Amino acid sequence: MNGAPIGYLLKKFPRLSETFVLNEILGLERNGWPVHVFSRRAPDSEPRHPQLARLRAEVIPMVEIDPWPALLAEDGERVALPRVAALVEEAELWGPKLPSLLGEALHLLPLLRRRRIAHLHAHFATDSAVVAALARELGGSTYSVTLHAKDIYRDGVSFERLERILEGAAMAVTVCDANVAHLRQRLRGRAAAKVRRLYNGIDLTRFAPRAEEARRDADHILAVGRLVEKKGFAILLRAVAELHRRGAAARVTIVGEGEERPALEEAIGRLDLAGTVHFAGALDQAAVRELMARATVFCLPCVVGRDGNQDALPTVLLEALASGLPVISTPVGGIPEIVDSGRAGVLVPAGDVEAVARALEALLASPALRESLAGAGRRRAELLFDGDRNSLILSAWLREIVTRSGGEVGRPGAAEATAAGAARALGTDAGGGS
Repeated sequence: MNGAPIGYLLKKFPRLSETFVLNEILGLERNGWPVHVFSRRAPDSEPRHPQLARLRAEVIPMVEIDPWPALLAEDGERVALPRVAALVEEAELWGPKLPSLLGEALHLLPLLRRRRIAHLHAHFATDSAVVAALARELGGSTYSVTLHAKDIYRDGVSFERLERILEGAAMAVTVCDANVAHLRQRLRGRAAAKVRRLYNGIDLTRFAPRAEEARRDADHILAVGRLVEKKGFAILLRAVAELHRRGAAARVTIVGEGEERPALEEAIGRLDLAGTVHFAGALDQAAVRELMARATVFCLPCVVGRDGNQDALPTVLLEALASGLPVISTPVGGIPEIVDSGRAGVLVPAGDVEAVARALEALLASPALRESLAGAGRRRAELLFDGDRNSLILSAWLREIVTRSGGEVGRPGAAEATAAGAARALGTDAGGGS
């Protein structure tokens, strides 16, 4: 038992599209960590993953924000007004949301103290990470951040603000080596040195090849993800239309919801794909797992969006590999790391409709090629994306942070001590995550 409670600060919990967060928390609980989840917004009305039933963590909604308890607490727990004033003086750095985010940080402090939270972790270097950093500045717990994709690639990211967040963090985790390289090109000094890589992990027992592999559906292409530009579903539809023009039989299931659905539905009519493409909507992990067990090929032709947003390490690709489902994708972000630069899956140029069509045609026509890629994909998943093993690594990093800080909320100087300790535990400033 690790003993010291840790907190997760998230925009919304639970979230259907953020299975990596749920997997991570469940893994820490298996390693003996008491976890408390602080959800800054009410969760969306959407399907819930069955694994939520296994979650022991308390989920604390932060819907009605009240900063006054932190400002008017008894001596010793009261936030000193000069600390608040110092943050207000830096309003330009923290951005236009500072008033509301500072209120959230003040609201959060008594919640952390009441539960004796020894360390706070935020996913995405956006508003939740800012709240964690502000809370630390006001005397709260040490904190760490996991950086993903939209928070580091999308146009408008303030790397000055990101540097400040990471300088105050005990550690900064990101999900692929491509992200590490991107961040090191844009960050300086201590912020850059704190970035380390840890791949997201999945449950390899839940996502696994089945004995009835020979009974997969014929010519069934599966795609899973939010219906947004960077997933490349528009490219997939055009590639399937090209297959049909060549006389190839293929049907497509697309799982997910998002802003691009109307445009994709319009494209289905324009490309004469009615009856060929089925939108399954948002589904939980159990339903996705069943589709992965039945489909012939998985295709996620990711692109870089017009706003610079892109994928880093799509969890659905990890799940497909582990399920023995051959994958086709593009060399965007960390995807080449997932498919071993094309040895454990097929990589095609991003945005290349003809290349996607050729890859689909080749895989649909060749059981031997599918079998070869499925075996290589499963071995790759076992090597790099084992949730149990990767959870042990994160647990060790957190244990080092909590030990260095003495497990005390708001201990002065803890952020610098824990950052150095975590770097020693890692043995390197970036790699070693898997």
